[in-house]
Amino acid sequence: MTISIKAYANADDVLIAWQPDSWPTNWVGFQLERRNDTTQQVTTIANRIPPQPGQGPVQPTGISSAASPIRRCIWTDHGAVATDSVSYRVTPMIAADKGTFTPDASSASAWTAPVVAAGDAGGGLEAYFNRGTLMSQIVSRFVNGDVSDKSLHDFLNNLKTPGFQARLYLAGDALHEILRFLHDADRRGSSIHAAIYEMNDRELVEALKPFGSRGHVLLGNGSATEPWVAQELTAAHIEVKHRDLSHHGRSSPSVHNKFVVESDASGRNAGRVLTGSTNWTTTGLCTQLNNVLIVEDAQIAGRYLDQWGKLVAAGDDMPASLKATNSKPTDHNNISLYFAATNGEAEFKPVLDLIAGAQQGVLFLMFMPGQSPLLEALLDRVQQNNIYVRGVVSTVTASKTGDIGTVGGQVVKSGAPAQAFHDDVELPAGVSEEDRPSWAETEFNVKEIHAAHLMAIVHSKVIVVDPFSNNCAVITGSHNFSDSASGKNDENLVIVRGNTQLAQAYALHINGVYDHYSWRAYLANGGAPDQIYKPLDGWKPGGSRAQELAFWMNTPVPAQSTGRGTSSGSPQPSAKQPARPKTHTGAKKSPAGRTAKKPAHAAARTKTAVRKETKPGRAHQTTAKHKSSRK
Repeated sequence: MTISIKAYANADDVLIAWQPDSWPTNWVGFQLERRNDTTQQVTTIANRIPPQPGQGPVQPTGISSAASPIRRCIWTDHGAVATDSVSYRVTPMIAADKGTFTPDASSASAWTAPVVAAGDAGGGLEAYFNRGTLMSQIVSRFVNGDVSDKSLHDFLNNLKTPGFQARLYLAGDALHEILRFLHDADRRGSSIHAAIYEMNDRELVEALKPFGSRGHVLLGNGSATEPWVAQELTAAHIEVKHRDLSHHGRSSPSVHNKFVVESDASGRNAGRVLTGSTNWTTTGLCTQLNNVLIVEDAQIAGRYLDQWGKLVAAGDDMPASLKATNSKPTDHNNISLYFAATNGEAEFKPVLDLIAGAQQGVLFLMFMPGQSPLLEALLDRVQQNNIYVRGVVSTVTASKTGDIGTVGGQVVKSGAPAQAFHDDVELPAGVSEEDRPSWAETEFNVKEIHAAHLMAIVHSKVIVVDPFSNNCAVITGSHNFSDSASGKNDENLVIVRGNTQLAQAYALHINGVYDHYSWRAYLANGGAPDQIYKPLDGWKPGGSRAQELAFWMNTPVPAQSTGRGTSSGSPQPSAKQPARPKTHTGAKKSPAGRTAKKPAHAAARTKTAVRKETKPGRAHQTTAKHKSSRK
């Protein structure tokens, strides 16, 4: 008997997947071990789920997977230390007497090839992520289980403080690497040119001040920028420019870039650039999920520097000449760079080709895509159900004054038939007291977060295509992938082809976000948390998790089962059907509350209706009135 096992790493996590070639019926789960390949020390990975249903929360450090087996075939290790070379092994576990377990040692897997948790993906590319998920068990532990309004207000206020433990955790590598980028540039005596949508984080502002006259900052029209930012940067002798495409102090159309270019002291010869989705605000760092991409390539960095000058020269306008140059990509070392606004959505055309040509799978995160042609293309691949698709779409509506309206979104997965796509879930409001498992803590919910003038959103804008193939691609930057962003905003969009390490790093990031929301959605919509203790059938060929496992094992991906059952050890999401206008559906509901299947000729009609639900106005979450970083 053989268990194949693979491990993939980014700067934050290691994902391990394993697949037996046969499945003895007495296996109930797996012990997972990590080996430090430098010291040869072996550590048994901890599980946060108790060994039996009905038991309370385990200790903060978890419980050994030898005592509480992992009842699935994919696991993310958050405990690997950066720069350590590590390998992994799984051993099947069999139930023994009195709630204990014994290993099936003869069936243990080999050790994986060594991996290193690092942001460097080679080719001058680095990728980093924050952990800005307020609706999480770790935040519950930061506040010692106190999820009252006062506790949340105090917690969020403390996130502004450098060194605050929760700030360091939530901002993670994103904050660390922005600060390191600036520190290294200053140490070398370099100049920087930054175009930032909005800024109010004290630690980031302070990190800019040492540049003095070597610093050049273009501030966009984001509503979260506070007056003291420009005042203090100017007092530090930094050149500060402003750009407002709305001409009236509104945040839309958005001057939406978030990039910093390092060049020599003269400010002419660029060497590297930092970009991504992260707004330079406390919310952008700590309460939204974001990414940072660093590109060390003189030609690509030089194009960013040239764009900075073009934006300053354009003032508050979007002249035709700027749109014309934006529409022409800069291509170098398998990197394509576009700026927006463009003519005819030029930046979308290569991305549409990549999505259409995907052979293994596509993973994505989107923020406010509206009626995006890219989301349309992804939903086409969902309907085709011949590759692995996973994604999260986060949406926000706002009033005319820029206040938060509603916050919501959807979790997207392959295998959902077109006529039932709307059964995929809205973003949940955390694990409430009513639906939490006995072994989990209550989490802050959306209403409480909004009352404290913040949002918990997926703000990364990322698409990953075929991450295990030499034809892989990563698409990211500031771009929301929306029609309006393409036609009206200042944006940047980066396409990196052929770098499997970078593609896998982003794929891990997306997978973690998907798992976070799909599990909470499952609970929020009546899912039974004890489902995880059921047999491992879902991971076997033909099971509900077989497509997912095949994808991460880099084997041929079968069509996803479209059945409603969830026999896996970790449930797939299901949800109550959101309310929709009557004109959007002609189907009668079954007694269980689910939409009855429609004849084939109705599928296209429903598909159109579902896509309309991805518009911001279709969000189904609570409301709050407060301006906040959200683009």
